[in-house]
Amino acid sequence: MRLGAVVLAAGAGARLGGVAKALLPIGDARFLDRVLTTAGAVGVAPADAIVVVGPPFAAEVAAAAAARGATVVVNPDPARGMASSVALGFAALPPAIDAAFLWPVDHPWVTAATLRALIARGGGVPVYQGRGGHPPLVARALIAALATATTHPDGARGVLRGQLAAVAVDDPGVARDVDLPADLELACGA
Repeated sequence: MRLGAVVLAAGAGARLGGVAKALLPIGDARFLDRVLTTAGAVGVAPADAIVVVGPPFAAEVAAAAAARGATVVVNPDPARGMASSVALGFAALPPAIDAAFLWPVDHPWVTAATLRALIARGGGVPVYQGRGGHPPLVARALIAALATATTHPDGARGVLRGQLAAVAVDDPGVARDVDLPADLELACGA
């Protein structure tokens, strides 16, 4: 199975005071580095990792993604909503991709074991202690629909609703994201 990943990194990080989440430090790396390393550990080739960037940090995040060999896609207007980034990323996947992870960059704590569990099930959404999380693994049948997520009234969530099986995992990282400064302090201290 040829795997891809769509890494959403186009946000302005406004609730964090205006920082690029992709470039936030996590140990000796950055959020984006951790996501790409974990994806690579389960067979996502660097060029099949589509990193969607946008203003105001497009140049910096694109440089970091390109340095890792990832494919960069620019969302010129991420204010249109996350569905616009999802659509651009899934539209950029190579046609030979069988399944792809939909991975917001602010979920760098996800483990390779979780990704392997999703792969073994042929796709699905990871669930930790009853809470759904990221990154879901989307099979080929839904990739085209996600590439047009901006036309769905509920965006990518509407496209995926009821389409993915829940996959129970023992990984709190699937439900841990960073939106506010307190989230970052809690997550990096944990």
